[in-house]
Amino acid sequence: MSGAAELIKVTKAEVGYKEGFSGGHWNNKEKYAAQVPGMAWVSAGGYAWCALYVSWGALKSGNADLFPRTASCATALDWFRQKGRYSDFPAIGAQVFYGPNGGTHTGIVYAYDATYIYTVEGNTNVNNSPEGDGVYLRKRARRDANTYGYGLPQFAEGVTTADPALKGKAGFHYAAKADAPVSSTPAAKSAPTGLKKVVVKSGMTLGSIAVAAGVTLAALLTANPQVKNPDVVQPGQTVNVPAKPSASAKATPKASAKTTHKATPKPTATKPTCK
Repeated sequence: MSGAAELIKVTKAEVGYKEGFSGGHWNNKEKYAAQVPGMAWVSAGGYAWCALYVSWGALKSGNADLFPRTASCATALDWFRQKGRYSDFPAIGAQVFYGPNGGTHTGIVYAYDATYIYTVEGNTNVNNSPEGDGVYLRKRARRDANTYGYGLPQFAEGVTTADPALKGKAGFHYAAKADAPVSSTPAAKSAPTGLKKVVVKSGMTLGSIAVAAGVTLAALLTANPQVKNPDVVQPGQTVNVPAKPSASAKATPKASAKTTHKATPKPTATKPTCK
């Protein structure tokens, strides 16, 4: 399953969840902050948790390094801008931002057409009250003054987007309308078969994963083009691990004079809120 599809699956599964209720009001006490390292203060302080919910979904779906970890909509928007991943057009799995300067509310886009975006959002409701109370699916007008823009995560399979400026560019699949991630990638570029998934734990690097799996670091990097620095992988991130070469594959065959073989290299070693 693609990074965008897994993100949408994980966040949609929470639809119907409600935050705490006390003193006649919804109180912003929720379960997600405690599950995201360093973010327990969000629930403890009763802060708005729409941006935190996106961070939670990214972590649980193996996309933690593709989204900012924050409870601030403005901080999240700046994070995408600094990486050159902001667009005025929707994309599947994108983080959408609402309100003046994009700092009021946020969610995840799971589909879009020429008129609407379809989203899953935390700390919202469907009765137009400013007091959000849970996780809901929403349908919002793309050109509404409240819809500010989108952060485009760098999914390994590419980003399905309605941005015409990104049509034909590497890492993007243009679609005027999309209900799910679109892949126009040739079969030769699809993920290799025989891959296992490993969830990174604290202290792990690609080098240590390669040694434990009995594969080369080069092979591991080939299976994980989304990783730019082999020494920097985040806890909760999902890594593709190729199958360990068989003994027969390692053995040097009795080749004819026309056959040459190359040795396989060894592995080298603030608290702003939004509502």
